[in-house]
Amino acid sequence: MKDYDIKIRNNSNIRVYGTKDNTIVFPADVKLDADHDQADIDILKNTNAVIGLPAQVEHVELNIEDAKLQLEDVVFEKCEIDAKGVIEVDITNVTGSIDVNMIGGAATLLVPADYSFRTRCEGKGNNIVCETAEDDSAANVIELNGKNSTLTIKTK
Repeated sequence: MKDYDIKIRNNSNIRVYGTKDNTIVFPADVKLDADHDQADIDILKNTNAVIGLPAQVEHVELNIEDAKLQLEDVVFEKCEIDAKGVIEVDITNVTGSIDVNMIGGAATLLVPADYSFRTRCEGKGNNIVCETAEDDSAANVIELNGKNSTLTIKTK
């Protein structure tokens, strides 16, 4: 599979990690719709959701609200985080572009001290507050899209 669309409702803590053996791991009470290239995972009610994906994927789209998200040990071309409310995203050993899409929300992204990235701010009334150094030549792009939202990037 190349494309993962994950909707997570009523959650406070979410962990998405790369599996070593290309398996998919998800809570037992989910709705899963999959074909050869794509998987739609719908998690309805877990306080803590743990999801394992192959360590290398093309596209991950996460739909979350008022949550803490951990991304660990995964390489992707693009990770889209469609979020509402206030979110915190903590990344460890992650490679790829991260798009945060919000309307009237606030997001905090926690990055390792040695994480190389550059930012792009799109949309209307958005603001990126970067409390760590950017690298204009970095392959990892962190983008904020939407309207009237703030993304704060901090070192862990």
